[in-house]
Amino acid sequence: MTAPTQITPGPKRRLKVLVLSRNYPNAVMPLLGLWIEQWTRFLGEHCDCRVVAPVPYCPPVPASWDIGRFRQIPANEVINGVPVSHPRFLSGPGYSLHRFDSRLWLASLVPHCDRLRKEFPFDIIHAHFSYPDGVVAAALAKRYGIPFIITEHARWRPWMDQYPSVQKRAIRASRSAAFHTGVSRFVREQIKEFTGESERLIVTHLGVDGSVFFPPGPEEQRDPHQLLYVGRLHLVKGVDVLLRALALLVQRRPAARLVLVGGNFYSGTTGEVAHIHQLAVDLKLLGNLEFVGAKSPAEVAAYMRRSAVVVVASRSETFSAVLVEALACGTPVVSTRCGGPEDIVTEEVGCLVPKENPLALAEGIQSVLDEPGRYPGSTLRAYALARFSWPNLVAKALALYENAVVNFNSAQVYTETDPK
Repeated sequence: MTAPTQITPGPKRRLKVLVLSRNYPNAVMPLLGLWIEQWTRFLGEHCDCRVVAPVPYCPPVPASWDIGRFRQIPANEVINGVPVSHPRFLSGPGYSLHRFDSRLWLASLVPHCDRLRKEFPFDIIHAHFSYPDGVVAAALAKRYGIPFIITEHARWRPWMDQYPSVQKRAIRASRSAAFHTGVSRFVREQIKEFTGESERLIVTHLGVDGSVFFPPGPEEQRDPHQLLYVGRLHLVKGVDVLLRALALLVQRRPAARLVLVGGNFYSGTTGEVAHIHQLAVDLKLLGNLEFVGAKSPAEVAAYMRRSAVVVVASRSETFSAVLVEALACGTPVVSTRCGGPEDIVTEEVGCLVPKENPLALAEGIQSVLDEPGRYPGSTLRAYALARFSWPNLVAKALALYENAVVNFNSAQVYTETDPK
């Protein structure tokens, strides 16, 4: 995380933080937004936190439909000790109402947050994602006379270019936030292209829980032939490129095998999953490939401890927490140069290769497999925890909160009702 050059000492009392994020685990989708849940959980050791995670209003439709699953999400739940509420907001199919989302959220969240504030007088709002979350946070902050922070996890291009009205609101919210952070230098640079340079536009990396992701013990053995992929089975994740690289690799190392951990949240991506399965058949890789589906963090960590290398083949990544988790397990990594991984991968912990290039990816994997002694597990773990442990990152986030509260200027906060 990159912090401002000067941080004003903040209040000594325990701050109350309202976390606003549409991506947050829930009883129906327990793996959604895990990185934000981890951030909030570790933050909760130092602050009192409440989470508001809105979900789309859904009419009575079959639960098997994607939108039908939202009806099963409880209005309130407690996740790892943190109270989470799920107010409903009006939504349309796909992106049909996307440019109105911030206003639709506000219609639902103002009465909800008014009630919440009576029992939990939050000092600051931390929104994850700039739109609609950050824009809504700006309006709520204005209403309650408090500061807000936005953390962006997504890329702004080409999305912002496609929605001019969204772009305008996101830029105005960014400029009125106490801090607008990106999860990598890549994300920060994209935001800067729209908002301009600012000392309040900084980088806040995501972290790793070293108590879950740790090196193998005496009873665990690494498979020197096992490659591991963890993530959605999406073409943007470059799984097709990875399969083509595997096809090249097995020509040199017939014993090489790839385990794919992950799935997709929404049924609309089943076509991509089918394409990936068919490609595996076409490349005659079924004997070197295993699809194991979505797994819990603890299960993912176990796969990492048993693997020789973790591979990210993405076409675009804003960070890639998987890489940090692998390193915390003492497992070297290979990744494409696709944005966020450039903040993580060095020659000492793995290999970076060009994206969209199966041959380069295969050669990168081969180079790591050929020199296992080059990447001592203790060195990889020490690197990961020194730069990306949640306790270290949360300590820096607390400094931002305290700075924002001490230096708050209510005149700077914008709302959607401000004159255009």
